[in-house]
Amino acid sequence: MKRVRQAIKQGCLAEMLEQRATSHPSLLEAMEVLKREKKWLEKWENISKRKAFMYTGRYSSHRPIVYRLQKRIVERYEPFFEKSIIFAEFSKPYSRQEWLKKLEANCIIESPFGAIPLELDEIYPVAQSLFPENVDDETIKEAKKAYSKFYKKMPPIVSLEEVGRKSKDFDVRKIKSVANYQFGKGAGEALFKGEIKIIKSKSTGKIRNVICDEKHVVSMRASDGFFTLKAEGGKRLHSFFSPPKMRVFVTNDAIPFIKEGKNVFAKFVIDACKELRPYDETLVVSEDDELIAVGQCLLNREEMLDFERGIAVKTREAI
Repeated sequence: MKRVRQAIKQGCLAEMLEQRATSHPSLLEAMEVLKREKKWLEKWENISKRKAFMYTGRYSSHRPIVYRLQKRIVERYEPFFEKSIIFAEFSKPYSRQEWLKKLEANCIIESPFGAIPLELDEIYPVAQSLFPENVDDETIKEAKKAYSKFYKKMPPIVSLEEVGRKSKDFDVRKIKSVANYQFGKGAGEALFKGEIKIIKSKSTGKIRNVICDEKHVVSMRASDGFFTLKAEGGKRLHSFFSPPKMRVFVTNDAIPFIKEGKNVFAKFVIDACKELRPYDETLVVSEDDELIAVGQCLLNREEMLDFERGIAVKTREAI
C-alpha cells in the first residue's frame, strides 16, 4: 500500500499498474477491464500531472488521458487553412522548427498519441511524454484509429511543395487552439477578441501572458502548456458559454467569503458542469448564474456533490 500511495502522490499510478500487471495473468485480465472502461475513468483523470507521461507498453495508449486527448482534438480543434500537411514525428516540441510555423497549412504530426496539430504541441501530455523509437503494434493500431477520425474533419492533405511559407500569426493560432482544447469549441474567439498582445518569456521565448484590449485575459503555464484564467478571461467565457458550461454553482451563503478570495468548499456546491475535470479552470457562479470568481477545480462534479468536506475549487481571483 505504501508503494501505491507513493505512486498516487507522484502521479505515476498508471505506469506502476502497467509494469506490475505482467507478473500475473489475473492482473493482465484486470488491465483489460481498465482498457474497456477508459471513457468512465476519464471523469476522474487530472487535466495534467507533475510527472511526464511514460510509455511502458501496449496498455499505455489506453490510459484515460490519451482517450481525452484524442477525443478533444477531434471535437474541438478548428483548422485555420484550406490545406493540411502531415509530418512524421520528430523531436519535441515540434514548433521549435521555425519554418513549420510559416507554412500556410494545417500542420499535423503523426505521434504515438494520434494526430497532433502543431498549435497543440506543448500541452500535456504531448510535450511531457517519453516514448521509445519503436512502440508496440497495439499502440500503432490505436494511433492509426485516431489519425483516421481526425483526418475526416480536416481540409485536403497536400504535399509540402503545394504550400506557401508566409504565415506570420502562429502565436495567435496557438493561443486560440489551446483555448478551444482546454475550455471548449469557440473559446479561442471569445477570449481573444480585440487588440491582442502576447508576452513571452525572455529566457525561453514561450508564451506567458495574453493581453486583449489592455486587459490581462490569461496566463500560459510553462509546466503543462495550459491557461490559467484571469478575472477578465472569466468574464469573457461567462458571457460566451451558456450555463452550466464551465460553471460551479454555489449557495448564497458562500458568496461573501468567495468574494474575499476564500476557496470554495464542497459542501457549498449546488451543481457543476459535467465536463469539469480535476485541475480544470472554472467559473464560480451564484444560483442565478452571477459570476463570483474564477478558480481551479480540485474535484469533478460527482465528487463535489458527494463530498461533505474538503476544497472543491481553489479560488484564483474574485470578481
